Amino acid sequence: MNRIGRLAMATASAGVILVAGPGSAWAHECFVASRSAQGNASAGAHSAAWDQLSLHTLLTEVIGLPDGLAACVEQKAPDAGLPSSFVFGGKQAQGQGGVIAENNPNFAAKGLGSNGKGIDHGEDVYGPIIGELIGECSA
Repeated sequence: MNRIGRLAMATASAGVILVAGPGSAWAHECFVASRSAQGNASAGAHSAAWDQLSLHTLLTEVIGLPDGLAACVEQKAPDAGLPSSFVFGGKQAQGQGGVIAENNPNFAAKGLGSNGKGIDHGEDVYGPIIGELIGECSA
């Protein structure tokens, strides 16, 4: 498979894995985009509604990357704007299809799932970045 094919496969795989990762904590990978790192740490440690997940755990245990490939992605992550940990909603309000914005026509049409304000979706924000870094590190 050529480099572009590997990159496309890695990007698609990262997005699918972020959505289909194990556990309800990451079922819809919702996060508060405007919350500070300190706020994320506090929410991850003290809230029953939010669960903290390190980038390393996401890469190795959820996506299933080997340690060497994960280390390469982690090394490139800061320059790509990828955080070292995530705080995803674990016990959020349930809407249609189990997601508050499942049938909100404005969410996808207006890019509200990745606009950096309020609640965003990890797949929309981080999936392409993770896929790109996996592709770079696999080359």
